[in-house]
Amino acid sequence: MPARRTRTATVTLLTAALLILGSAFAASGSDDSGTPFTTAAGATAVDASAKVPHAVGIRHFTFARGSRSLPTTVWYPVRGSARQTRGRVQIDATPLPGEFPLILWSHGFFSNPQMQEGMTKFLAESGYVVAAPAYPFTKKDGPKFDKTDVPNQAVDASFVITQMMKAGNPLAGSIDPDRLGAIGHSGGGTTTDWLFTGKRDPRLKVGVIFAGRPTTAYKGSPVPLLFVHGDKDPVVAYSQGRESYGKNPWPKAFLTIEGGEHGAGTNDPERGHVQVLATLLDFLDYALNGDDVARMRLTSDATLPGFTHFESSGIYAEPSAQPSATNSTIASTTTTPTPTPTQSKVLELAGSAG
Repeated sequence: MPARRTRTATVTLLTAALLILGSAFAASGSDDSGTPFTTAAGATAVDASAKVPHAVGIRHFTFARGSRSLPTTVWYPVRGSARQTRGRVQIDATPLPGEFPLILWSHGFFSNPQMQEGMTKFLAESGYVVAAPAYPFTKKDGPKFDKTDVPNQAVDASFVITQMMKAGNPLAGSIDPDRLGAIGHSGGGTTTDWLFTGKRDPRLKVGVIFAGRPTTAYKGSPVPLLFVHGDKDPVVAYSQGRESYGKNPWPKAFLTIEGGEHGAGTNDPERGHVQVLATLLDFLDYALNGDDVARMRLTSDATLPGFTHFESSGIYAEPSAQPSATNSTIASTTTTPTPTPTQSKVLELAGSAG
């Protein structure tokens, strides 16, 4: 059995996603494309020589659950670094030896996995295998749209997880079956919520819900859930995200993107994007890798006054134990920023990638 690998979150990984991927991630509700660049919270405390992101492989699978066709795109770590490959994915490349956490990514309405590659590739660069099915009745350019199909998508998601770990899948050996999570945006966020409520998948150890709607009661063993929502979302009301958070009795966190619309925290370079990426990696490391340092970083990495607000329950032993973001949050809101040493390294890494 290959040795289990864990990932250390670094600002190099965060800024690589922002500078290399550019506008690769597209989704509904584009928000604040002109928002000034904001430096990741705590960026200056990170060694600029930190490990660069993994190179990334990509494979395409044609799964089907009965009559439901589920073409699935998978991003995963491979040998080398994103600097060496200039951020480009390698088709059907040999996976990096070791076992990695698996993330099931669910797209939103009228979207597909390719439109969300900015986030999925970023996670693979960070040491995750990311499987993203295209759902039959909510994907972009599908033959028929049916928003009521979302509960069935949750069953599809569990099916894809099973197929990814099935003997004979070329990536099965790269997946740690004890470290499984689910993330989704909009309709995909609601799909993800179902995986912890009425369509509970007990294998999942963490969930992240971007701009999702509430479903039914949470059930099963408690796992940490992170909710991310813009408070000016015109598609899925902010109050709906708050409702889900309020009903969840488990360890949980809520990241508010102040002034953020429906795509807030997902599209680069949208408002709060850097803080969302930092929080996302911290939360996954805490929940899937048992990284207590990442847990203690959450508040400072998530908070940028005037842009983002973070709260949690059950993540820290008691309210007084929650770290303060006051001294570790750095706000840089100039339109043409001077790159930090870490950002300069990423610019060098990005090169002519396009």
